[in-house]
Amino acid sequence: MKRTRRTSRVGENVRDALATIFRLDLHDVQLGWSSISEVEVSPDLHYAKVYITGLKEEDTKETVEALRKLAPKIRHLLGKRIHLRYTPELDFRYDETAMRALRIETVLREVLPPEKEGSDDEGSEAEDTDDEV
Repeated sequence: MKRTRRTSRVGENVRDALATIFRLDLHDVQLGWSSISEVEVSPDLHYAKVYITGLKEEDTKETVEALRKLAPKIRHLLGKRIHLRYTPELDFRYDETAMRALRIETVLREVLPPEKEGSDDEGSEAEDTDDEV
């Protein structure tokens, strides 16, 4: 979706309102360690993709499925919290960004040699100049 200042601002407002709804109004779903990482709103403000992330991949995916089932109820609660002409339809998705970053970091640690701490490359150059004087 194309990002503009308006859609970014509305996305932030939707994210904040959803966080409040999850904390205060939604008792049907066990969110655990899940959180909203980003909300992308369409240019016409009719649709919103809500990305959910968490510590445990399987638990977070189950939470996303539960949120998808409750999307109409959550949308109704969202309409009461934000004041837009049209309350966007919510599409809850699992955010794989954190897991991808972890996988990349793991692969890099396996491939790259470990950095040596306290390497004295500069110190040896300083010692060489003292000998010449």
